[in-house]
Amino acid sequence: MIFTRSDESTASQTSARVARALETYRSVIACHEHIAHGSGVHSLTAALMLPCYQAEFRNLALAMTPEEERELRYALDSICETAA
Repeated sequence: MIFTRSDESTASQTSARVARALETYRSVIACHEHIAHGSGVHSLTAALMLPCYQAEFRNLALAMTPEEERELRYALDSICETAA
């Protein structure tokens, strides 16, 4: 007997990884905004956390399959279009 993953299971795992990367990317954006807007406690915290978020995003992106990368690119393009 051969066991294979169901498409639903694989799709949900892919969506979860992409969602995690998007959440991390939003944190990177928020850090940049806090740093740009002042010298308060939030900007200091953001400056300390930014390298952590960037490293996490990089690790997530490097571990993705081509399909996940494509899904992430489409989602990031959508975010950039909304911001413009």
